Amino acid sequence: MDGISMPAVFESVLDGILVFRVSGSLHASEFEAAMKAGEEQTRESGHFRYLVIYDGFEGWNHDFVDEGADARFTEGQDELVDKIAVVGDELWRESTELFLLKGLRKTAVEYFEPGQEALDRAWLES
Repeated sequence: MDGISMPAVFESVLDGILVFRVSGSLHASEFEAAMKAGEEQTRESGHFRYLVIYDGFEGWNHDFVDEGADARFTEGQDELVDKIAVVGDELWRESTELFLLKGLRKTAVEYFEPGQEALDRAWLES
């Protein structure tokens, strides 16, 4: 990873799906900046879905939980977010599902392995 790359980048909105690419060790400030950029794009539409793509993801930096970014992300999101699909290595499935509170919140969450792009898009659009 070079020194100028951002670990969390909002890439685009495609048919109401916010696409984020996450790489390296994710810091709270980088995560929140990417989320804010994405949410500004969808403010008028109200509801949206997330597609999060792990690309060389190395996990969450210790400041992520220390600064409460995990709690701030899930609080109040269920009214706006219909579904969250995450594409990444199996290594990160359990911790991602815990972070997203899969099964404990209104927002539907699914985890897909790389190479399942057709499945994740179909699930998000269903």
